[in-house]
Amino acid sequence: MYKAVSKFIEMVQIDSPSGHEQGMIEYVKNWLNKLGLGFQVDSAGNILAKKIENSPPILFCAHMDTVEPGKNIKPFIKNDIIKSSGKTILGADNKAAIAALMAAVEESPNSKSFELLFTVDEENGNGLSKFPFDWIKSKIGFTFDSIKPIGSIILRSPYICLFEVEFSGKASHSSTPEKGTNALIPAINALSEVKIGKLNNGETTINVGLINGGTGINIIPDKFTLKGEIRSYQKNLFEKHIEKIKFIFKKGLLTFSGFAPGYSHKISSDLVKQVIQMYKSLDLNPTPFTYSAVSDANILNSKGIKTINLGDGVKNAHTVKEYIAVNNLLNLQKVIFYLLRKNLWG
Repeated sequence: MYKAVSKFIEMVQIDSPSGHEQGMIEYVKNWLNKLGLGFQVDSAGNILAKKIENSPPILFCAHMDTVEPGKNIKPFIKNDIIKSSGKTILGADNKAAIAALMAAVEESPNSKSFELLFTVDEENGNGLSKFPFDWIKSKIGFTFDSIKPIGSIILRSPYICLFEVEFSGKASHSSTPEKGTNALIPAINALSEVKIGKLNNGETTINVGLINGGTGINIIPDKFTLKGEIRSYQKNLFEKHIEKIKFIFKKGLLTFSGFAPGYSHKISSDLVKQVIQMYKSLDLNPTPFTYSAVSDANILNSKGIKTINLGDGVKNAHTVKEYIAVNNLLNLQKVIFYLLRKNLWG
């Protein structure tokens, strides 16, 4: 069995839902010790390993956590496709990248300088929130955390934040509504003013996904809560919609959380041009994308590490139908191997 495939099969059987990554942390640490690579672990469990030679390093980042249902994963290979039993996710997001990275490092003893960052709690956007970024010396980095074909290049990722607003009233029995104050009414009135869906020609998306309140059919609700999110590819639009949400929900108790900075790479930049050339030299089809989800690349870019997120070849991630083709896993390893050996930016 190919090294990347055997490693992948092995590690997806290690339970690591967000917040419970200890098994994967130990797996990665053991692997680093076997290779003799020095590493540091921060208070959250993020691991940074490095090999510094006579050239500037480049950073490779992959996250160790998965979404649920991610316990007791039973992988199998059929017709060169790796799947789970169908009762859980597969965990290819993002363990396909970890397996390909490990295999490429093992087969590149003469690689240039590099740093490896294995993160926790990426799925919730919290893993790197307190990471000591002065540990990282790389100025350029790569993640492989986009559910798109091998060859994909993510040029942009949105600014994002979550919002929660609580409306308060006074409880009463429904037979005497005049004695109560229905918290649902101001919540509905405010919600009706929120434009939900794609806005600004697709540059912004606003969603309200959770609504909760009330204790019984015959009780006037004294609490009502709405939870939603704002995503925008442009910082000025992002800030504009935050202010609008503040105005709309001024009668409630509004809080914001889960902020992630957006970023943008120009297709004309030297870095993107060299990534395109890399794919062509590997007989892979370079495909730029200007719309994507959030990844560790967001915070890495905000810290001055020019990081590009590349497609990982995974299909149906975050579902029990998740799978990855063996060939995609091997191509992912081939891409990382190329970057380790060439280090075009060193």
